[in-house]
Amino acid sequence: MIPMAQYKSARAEAEHSAALLRAALVRAGIPEAEAVRVRPLVTATGRAYVELGAFRLGDVGKLLDVLPVGPGVAGGADSSILTTESFR
Repeated sequence: MIPMAQYKSARAEAEHSAALLRAALVRAGIPEAEAVRVRPLVTATGRAYVELGAFRLGDVGKLLDVLPVGPGVAGGADSSILTTESFR
């Protein structure tokens, strides 16, 4: 079991990061009702995570529209790049 102070610190960090990510998702056009799936998580060892949950494919397309996806991503210039239209 981790000390309470360590847990609280990790939880605060995870909550802050999750809130920032939820706000970014809403700015990207993802409905707030979907963005709430992003949740803070602290493991038994005290490690902070942000759990993303599951999103509808249309919302994934909106997210991909604002992420820097293109040549050089996912394997380099020789790799096949999926467009966001593939997810709609």
